[in-house]
Amino acid sequence: MSQPSSTQFTGNPHVVRLSASLLDRRDADCDYFAAVKARPQLWPQPYEKRRYAPWETFPLGLVMEALNLAEFEAAPIEEALTRALGNARNSVHPGVATWVRHACHTYLETAESLAAMLASEGVELRPERNPRIVQGGRSPTEMRSLTVWGRWYGSPDGAVVEFRRMRLRRPLGTADIPSTQAMAYVAAADRQVTDPAELYTAIPVPVRPVPVPGRVRIVEVGLTTGMDQVLLDTTDLERIHGTYASNVRPVTVRLLAGNGRTPGHDCAECKARASCEALAHTPGLLGLDDRGTHRRTWSITTSRYYQVCPAQAHLRELRLPGDWETSPAAERGQHVHSWLEAAHRRERPCSVADLPEVDADDCGIADELMERQEYAQARPYLLQHLGVCPLRGPGEVSEVRPEPKVAAYDAHADVVVLSHPDLLRRVDGRLVYREQKTSAAPRGITAENALEMVPQLALAISLISAGVFGDTDGLVELEQLTPASAEVLTFDATDPATVSAAGQVVLDRVRAWHRDVTFHATPGPWCQFCPVSRWCPDASGSPARTVDGLVFDPVTGELLAGPGLADSHVEAIAATLSEPEPDDEPPF
Repeated sequence: MSQPSSTQFTGNPHVVRLSASLLDRRDADCDYFAAVKARPQLWPQPYEKRRYAPWETFPLGLVMEALNLAEFEAAPIEEALTRALGNARNSVHPGVATWVRHACHTYLETAESLAAMLASEGVELRPERNPRIVQGGRSPTEMRSLTVWGRWYGSPDGAVVEFRRMRLRRPLGTADIPSTQAMAYVAAADRQVTDPAELYTAIPVPVRPVPVPGRVRIVEVGLTTGMDQVLLDTTDLERIHGTYASNVRPVTVRLLAGNGRTPGHDCAECKARASCEALAHTPGLLGLDDRGTHRRTWSITTSRYYQVCPAQAHLRELRLPGDWETSPAAERGQHVHSWLEAAHRRERPCSVADLPEVDADDCGIADELMERQEYAQARPYLLQHLGVCPLRGPGEVSEVRPEPKVAAYDAHADVVVLSHPDLLRRVDGRLVYREQKTSAAPRGITAENALEMVPQLALAISLISAGVFGDTDGLVELEQLTPASAEVLTFDATDPATVSAAGQVVLDRVRAWHRDVTFHATPGPWCQFCPVSRWCPDASGSPARTVDGLVFDPVTGELLAGPGLADSHVEAIAATLSEPEPDDEPPF
């Protein structure tokens, strides 16, 4: 693992404890975070005492506790749930409790189905409290272990071992991904942890020998959908070992090397955060005067959810599964953005030639990204974009970065701030930060109200003025597209009045969220479009086409008309309705 000179650690980097699920790394994930996390005896210097949330942040842990009571103590599931939720170390949000109950019932129903399938083969599996582990090393000071987190089952004679990986929503894995192959390697091991409580504390972990299984099964269970997927069912242990050596070990070596840093969601829990050169350090960025409950991440998306309903923001922050129905407005906006991202990566202005008629033999960029019907919906917006394309000039355009990820750490608030500009570029050397917004009709957003209505502009101004991009000189633009118009509003991030106004908008958006510890629901007509309202006991079930006098399409949720300008609350509702379904399954 490479360490820049500014990164200071103390402890032993030769002790590695790697969870198989950590191998599910995405492009946006930070390799260095994973490398440091896998080293439990490596600590930042000076040492930081971790602060924990005053509420339960790991719903799956509550599910595991209830299932342990049901499977190992024969507690009826309702009693097990009552005990698990009642004995939680921290407060449990009512929406979390609802999902945990659903998840446990779903899991047990799925378990019955899996048991019935194996029973038809004459195989009986029993729950096993002690997980298997692979570990080794020349000494306790140079120790490596591979673990998996989930539920274990085995036949009484030890011939069959099954590991079940729990997914919040639905099964996602396949047999050929490194995490599945690593789970199979652990399941095929001949060592069990003596005391499960020591799995993540002791080094080395005390173990006991168990028979090598003759058959290994790796199963994923979706706790919301009730779907299950058998990823692997084999008696070929030699192949499991060979696959691990050829496929998983090289991935593990690269992960543990920690080459490359990608600031983002990982930063809040990263042991290298305090001295990371890739993360901008901007104390006072948010204008808050206290450090809140614990270190967290925040973005304008978080603030929109919170403005609509604190309970929605909380349940989404915990990544509870939602009932997503991607609206036509969300799909259209996503297609427009993906086309613009691809076009701008060419680092040349968009032109009419890039947007052939829908029935043309070759539609260029669009054919690589969307169906023709989707292109027909996006094309009117893209045609309007041509007149305001940011790569046209005037001026010399350089350092074009479509859809970058930006992160900054405010030590005064103990918050990692995330932003996702639609485009960054420099014009004659000056930074220009552009946001793009599509709507079926003009939304009444003007230079006078834009910072309030589109708060990501305010955050962009604050990020520039704080020096996140290397200097404090820059412009922020809002490109508004409708099928019949295009307009660009521009804000100078060096103007003191603009910077002050932007800072106040950011502070107004983050202050209540930063201090909240209960996240009460605020029911209303928007509940019908809320993806996590299924878990909320306070959700309103009454459908409505109007909110604060504004008319929304009851199918798409898009704002259709209103008696006047929308306010920021309604704009937040409209923004949450136009977002695509996230792909944010936690790697557990």
